[in-house]
Amino acid sequence: MTFRAMFTAQSLIKHLALHSLVGVILLGGFSAHGDEIAKKKETLQQVKQQISETASEIKEKKHKERTLLQQLDQLEQQMANSDAAVRHASRALGEAKEKIAGLEEKITRYESILKRSQKDVEQRLRTLYTSGDITSLRLIFSTETPLQLAENLDFLSRIAAHDKNLLSSYRQQTRQLQRARLDLHNELSRQELALTEKKQHKQTLAKNKTRKAQLVTQIKRDQQALKHRLTQLEERSKNLSALVSKLKQDKRNAAYVPTNQPFISAKGKIPWPSSGAVREGFGTHKDRTFGTKYKSNGLEIAAVPGTPIKAIWPGKVVFSSPFKGYGNLIIIDHGSQYYSLYAQVTNLKHSVGTIVNAGDVIATSGYEQRDSFHLEIRHRGTPVDPKDWLRPRNG
Repeated sequence: MTFRAMFTAQSLIKHLALHSLVGVILLGGFSAHGDEIAKKKETLQQVKQQISETASEIKEKKHKERTLLQQLDQLEQQMANSDAAVRHASRALGEAKEKIAGLEEKITRYESILKRSQKDVEQRLRTLYTSGDITSLRLIFSTETPLQLAENLDFLSRIAAHDKNLLSSYRQQTRQLQRARLDLHNELSRQELALTEKKQHKQTLAKNKTRKAQLVTQIKRDQQALKHRLTQLEERSKNLSALVSKLKQDKRNAAYVPTNQPFISAKGKIPWPSSGAVREGFGTHKDRTFGTKYKSNGLEIAAVPGTPIKAIWPGKVVFSSPFKGYGNLIIIDHGSQYYSLYAQVTNLKHSVGTIVNAGDVIATSGYEQRDSFHLEIRHRGTPVDPKDWLRPRNG
């Protein structure tokens, strides 16, 4: 886990609080000048500003939560409507299937009637045709009178004509039923497609609902983390003045006066505290998780646990103590209000007031098994880019 700790909501506030606290220590604790006291007050105001910004972020999270909850309510209504649409489509599909089954039965019945009627008509037509051929013989030998015979033939002719019309009607009705069956099959296909689409829409709504519910849960967790860190930041803000007063009264923290080369004359030539690569540089960065911009006041340098961390320049240790949540912190005064800061370290080697030389081991890496530590250089409490002061190298 690195010093930036991927800058979750909690670690980002820790990062801001650390730099604010260090700024107050440097401005207020290690200077005897009145203008530095004014700067200390200004830095305290910056802490309050960070508290205000954190509170605003909490407010923004709450607004996002309300928006998502409203969207969830809308999704609930949409899902209810989708359920109703699926039920309606299922009923329509069932009704279409019932209609098709009824038509199939009706078509089968009409086809059966048509076949029987067609056989009867064919039989009567054969009888009529045969009767027509023997009419002359029947006129000679039949006991029926010619009038009765004519009437019988006329009756048969009318029956045949009626059968023909009936057959035509049956055929027409059968064709109509077959067309209706085709239309119903097409409608059935449309209903099946509509039902499939409505089910897919319902699944999409359900997935969207799950995703938004997860976002609400995440936002609630972020809010809790922000509130917790806000409380810590406010508590630290209240204690800063007392800490500064204590440091100012400690004679061991009298301004360091260099006896050799001034710090400023070594700009660009100062040795590195370790040989590890730079993981995060000085300046503004963007948090990948929250999209929030934050400022790094120093360098995050890779260092496997147990790596010796060395003082970059001669000076006096003016702060050497653990900070809850930040690991251990060492600050060295190099004179002329130049300071170097080493955070997230372990095995502090020197107490406050100790004079150290460049290259002296002041601590080791590996706080809570981290594989990096944090380095800052400040002048009059203002962070400067360490790379401008350290010897050039790759990485």
